[in-house]
Amino acid sequence: MPSVFAFDALYLHYHQWGHGSRVLLCFHGIGQDGRVFAPFGDSLASFFTIYSFDLFYHGQSSGINGSVYADHEALTPDRWAQLLDAFLTEHQIDQVSVAGFSMGGVFALATAERFAHRMERLWLLAPDGISTNGWYAFATGSGLGRMLFRYFLNHLHLLRSLSDTLVRLGWLDRSLVRFAQSTLATPAQRERVYRSWIGFRPLRPHLDTLAGVLNQSAMRVTMYLGEYDRVLPKTAVEPLLRRVPAAEVIVLPVGHNRLLEAIAKRIDERLG
Repeated sequence: MPSVFAFDALYLHYHQWGHGSRVLLCFHGIGQDGRVFAPFGDSLASFFTIYSFDLFYHGQSSGINGSVYADHEALTPDRWAQLLDAFLTEHQIDQVSVAGFSMGGVFALATAERFAHRMERLWLLAPDGISTNGWYAFATGSGLGRMLFRYFLNHLHLLRSLSDTLVRLGWLDRSLVRFAQSTLATPAQRERVYRSWIGFRPLRPHLDTLAGVLNQSAMRVTMYLGEYDRVLPKTAVEPLLRRVPAAEVIVLPVGHNRLLEAIAKRIDERLG
């Protein structure tokens, strides 16, 4: 049973492992919950006290406005900073490290931009939030796009036909289609994806601003990527790597879904 942090009308559940003197905050990917970082709890228990959150709409956490959902509601960077500052204050935490996987990379980047002065390490694990896919931008960035996004989620057979056509035309990678199918299999999953895509969009950083913060900060930035990852390949993160030349890049011989497990097996070797 996870613990819960209450802030205004919302509830953010989290899982805790380890007994180290340093603190690590972890943010998971789409369709997951905080338990996905359990292997980190095993590997890093002596180094860190780990707090791994169920992000909004996932696990046992509430939506970004508590139990009441409003269509097109959004989590702003200011709201996220207020919530996280309250969590750190409640737990008497001064300095932190942060890890974000896939969608959780958006939260990790937003945290780094606002809390750089309190961060020791930033681990970006095949992170989303750096490049904006054209389909994502259309589906979330306008009223028409959101209407069509909702329509296709409610008529999944049409979405499958469209994605198959785009794959045949070479405009969409089949691995990405398989990933999408695994996260859209049930009505509850489709609703979660819709709310997350719309709700978390404001957290995506302005790269020049973020790069300026990272380059001036003392935090160590490490990016872990999967050699066979077609969901978030290296091309998706290169815009940030070009702006932050000191960032370390580690490529492991796995795809997207096996990356966390592979990282957990070796991350403790790199804490010197």
